[in-house]
Amino acid sequence: MEFILMFSLLITTMIFSIFTKDIKKTAIINIISSVINVAVVIYLMFRINSIGFLSYMNNSIYIDSLSIIQMFVGSGVTFITAIYSYRYVLNELRDEIISERRARVFFTLFNAFVISLLIICISNNIMGMWIGLEGTTIATTFLIGLEKNKLSLEAAWKYVILCSIGIGIGFIGIILMLYSAGQETTVLSLNWTNLLNSYKPINIDMAKIAFTLIFIGIGTKAGFVPMHAWFSDGHSEAPSPVSAMVSGILLNIALYVIVRFYIIIKMVSGIENVKYLFIIFAMISLLVSAFTMLKQTNYKRLLAFSSIENMGIISLGIGFGGHLGIFGGLLHSIIHSFGKTLLFLVAGNLVSVYRTKRIDKIHKLIKTMPMNGVFLILGMLIVTGAPPFGSFFSEFNILMEGINKGYYFAVTLYALCILIAFAALLNVFIRMIFVKGDEEEYKRFDKDSENIVPVIISLIYVVFVTLTFNNILYPILSKAVLIIGI
Repeated sequence: MEFILMFSLLITTMIFSIFTKDIKKTAIINIISSVINVAVVIYLMFRINSIGFLSYMNNSIYIDSLSIIQMFVGSGVTFITAIYSYRYVLNELRDEIISERRARVFFTLFNAFVISLLIICISNNIMGMWIGLEGTTIATTFLIGLEKNKLSLEAAWKYVILCSIGIGIGFIGIILMLYSAGQETTVLSLNWTNLLNSYKPINIDMAKIAFTLIFIGIGTKAGFVPMHAWFSDGHSEAPSPVSAMVSGILLNIALYVIVRFYIIIKMVSGIENVKYLFIIFAMISLLVSAFTMLKQTNYKRLLAFSSIENMGIISLGIGFGGHLGIFGGLLHSIIHSFGKTLLFLVAGNLVSVYRTKRIDKIHKLIKTMPMNGVFLILGMLIVTGAPPFGSFFSEFNILMEGINKGYYFAVTLYALCILIAFAALLNVFIRMIFVKGDEEEYKRFDKDSENIVPVIISLIYVVFVTLTFNNILYPILSKAVLIIGI
């Protein structure tokens, strides 16, 4: 079975990471494992496209179009970051920023994170999903604090405390949701597929409160404002491949879990208006992140707030509903994941050369690191929804759905925030790439192309999705839209 292969590879790589002292071999095995996982996920996509869903082990494992999208993004981002981590970790070891022991910890936690992600995606049971969600929290906490300096440890503590509180609130919401059904709870009754067909709450108000708690609690991991206090510090202090995984995978997977509960709750008569939670939190997140981006002095923090803004866009699409809105939200989640992975990896290249995250300390990249400078602009165009990239079409679809549904205030705010975010990123990156600093001479760094391959692969993923979302990927995306419900 495909899943036995995937989990066996990940667990073997994780165990190998713990006991081997050859970091280079560990990194190579990590890459091989991620390549095989990508191949398996692509195979599963073709199967699901033809038969609709896959079910194994008495329906305990269940994969549909919605979950395979998350697996496609997750496998792709981990493949890219695995390649990037090879050179990144070796450089950090060489510069004595991390020890050999911390390098082994990195690869161990890397695979623990991916295992947790897979559990969330394939589990048909709420408890299985919960175990996976907790697994991502534990792995991410230690990855953020990998360098063990004051700022990284502070960011890790902030992350684990806030996300643990959030998940706790979400857990209370799940208990209330099940309790509101007024039926005996068994392991099988916790299956998504069973709940979808049988959930009929006795108390509608309790069900509304339950979903609100689930949204707020798990929304902490998704980075929604005002539950985002951990976000900028976590991204700023985490190793760059970890930042890429958090923005490219973790945010999506948290929203995916919320959407799974939303699919169940919206089927109940009288609870349809919970969609406004998506719209309200999206508008708050868009507004706060867009204006906060204007005053950032740290480029990794800037990218972090850009991620919050994009999560607002995705949430708005789901809240607007309709084929255009949900299709746009799903497409945007894919494009943003690979676009933001690209940007965080470029940011990692800049940190490794300049040893600073301050925007005002980096100048004339077009001369010092021209390849990274070009990719910085391309990444900015991707995550801000500029044509010809797929994110333009996803944002436009969401805009049109909002207009069609009459959400004029939300649409106006949405358009305004997109423009502000575009201006903020453009202003910063133009200064970093083209503007001269105090120094008169600029030496071209030899390291410009050292870790550029994973950045190129990120762009290839974006181009692939852009070219295929209306043909090859369209059936998968459309089926996922129907699962969420228009």
